[in-house]
Amino acid sequence: MHKYLDAIMTGVAVFPLLAAVFTVPYIIYCYRRYGSILFMRVAVVYSFILYLICVYCLAILPFPRAGSSPTQQVGINLQPFNFVPELLSTPIEAPERLTDAVGWLRALYTSGWYEPIFNILMFFPLGVFLRYYFGFGKGKTLLCAFLLSLFLELTQLSATYGLAPYRYRLCDVNDLMTNTAGGMLGYLCTPLFTWLLPSRERLNQLSYQRGERVSYVRRTVALLFDLVVIELLSWLPGWLGLPDALNYCAAAILYAGVLPYFTGGLTPGKALVRIRLVDDRTRERPALWPCVGRGVLLHLVLLRCDLLLELMPGFAGSSWPFSMANMAVLFWLAVLAAWHAIHNDPQLFYERWTHTCLVSTVPQRKSPAESGAKLPGKD
Repeated sequence: MHKYLDAIMTGVAVFPLLAAVFTVPYIIYCYRRYGSILFMRVAVVYSFILYLICVYCLAILPFPRAGSSPTQQVGINLQPFNFVPELLSTPIEAPERLTDAVGWLRALYTSGWYEPIFNILMFFPLGVFLRYYFGFGKGKTLLCAFLLSLFLELTQLSATYGLAPYRYRLCDVNDLMTNTAGGMLGYLCTPLFTWLLPSRERLNQLSYQRGERVSYVRRTVALLFDLVVIELLSWLPGWLGLPDALNYCAAAILYAGVLPYFTGGLTPGKALVRIRLVDDRTRERPALWPCVGRGVLLHLVLLRCDLLLELMPGFAGSSWPFSMANMAVLFWLAVLAAWHAIHNDPQLFYERWTHTCLVSTVPQRKSPAESGAKLPGKD
């Protein structure tokens, strides 16, 4: 049993790295689909990822050492139910031992018993996840459980895609059957484990409701993407021999100020998370100068005031403007935090000064009860 625990602990150790890679695409997906991120949805999705990582580690670990040789020939077993004779030969088949707890424990430690049981338990959570979160029916759950099990068995048959020096795991048709049975058992038992959790429809409803508000995390994702694009654009006119600070200022003004005017308040970063800039009075596309003013205040005065200092006579080539810029950024971040704490207003000061604000472009979907649609089971 130690090898199973070691494989699970390895999966837990690998999970943070893969979760970090998955986080940014998942955040973008949530904002584009729902306009918000729910903690409950994040917990379910990341637990599903952790589960899949652990299942994969259980299938391929422990990995044989390089230069080692197999102790026995491992190939493929196409004979179904070949573990049944071992089950029948265990001590609990004798009538006088049916109430013997020691005999039952001894039997469970034989491969004929614990391997089928473990294979069923390993795929049991899969059926729960597929039914509860993904809304799969019996047919889809059966197919997904079978395909995942087949993938794992083929991975073992190929010696982990040829990375292992030899085949060290048996590709067994019985594993296909017991894994698939475990997935279906999890599907049937899902209501016993999820009756306290909100339904998928409820999660979607809450996500769309929160998606009406442009959160600071949503703003930050859009801003970071736009900052990367502005930095790349500032490199383009470098061959003209202009100062780097001037290149960046021009790129920031054109990208964050002029572009939103012609695109209806959109930049690539804002479009990525489905928000746009509008006039705070008319909720329509803002005029050119408010767009430019907001871009200058945010991208130059607030975030890159060191560039403005560098362009001023007497400051070029000096190192202290950069220290001043760091202090300015910390100061403005403190101002933003205080503004939000005092006023609890999503419209920041530079947006209030330019009469602009950010709104969500995610279409709000009504629940069946709100839209007047006929619910299942209702006449």
